[in-house]
Amino acid sequence: MAEFELMKKHLEDTGLYDIEPSGIVYAELKAYAEGLDIFFDEADELIRECFIPTAESFGLELREALLQRVSLLNTLEGRRNALIKAFSISSEDFTSEGMTKVAESFNASGYFSYDMTQHKVTFNCLNSISSSDKQLMKAQMERYIPAWSSLEII
Repeated sequence: MAEFELMKKHLEDTGLYDIEPSGIVYAELKAYAEGLDIFFDEADELIRECFIPTAESFGLELREALLQRVSLLNTLEGRRNALIKAFSISSEDFTSEGMTKVAESFNASGYFSYDMTQHKVTFNCLNSISSSDKQLMKAQMERYIPAWSSLEII
């Protein structure tokens, strides 16, 4: 109960209060401290969830929902790294390196191949991936391939 000790110290330092465990001021400080501890714990969690490198739960979930991302590595670090990569994608990434960046933002490993005669880009995914995740990945990756080509994920 850090808040209780802090408030008690400040009041006693004034010389106006002698806070005894059986006193009313002691009981009031305990009550205030209980509420403040809950408040500060919640505030600490909110601050932690505001930043991707420290987020652990809803901070990651909200960003994944915003970007419509799934991470193929369902670890905390894997999800964080995927989101950091996803937010680093810019309008300058309409290149083969940009497509690789998009694949990495799903924590997907693989390689791209290009068939210019059929206007087709193929991503050979080396991860085991469900069909729904594959469709989500395809929808995200299609934004970064040339408009005249199609994308296939194998």
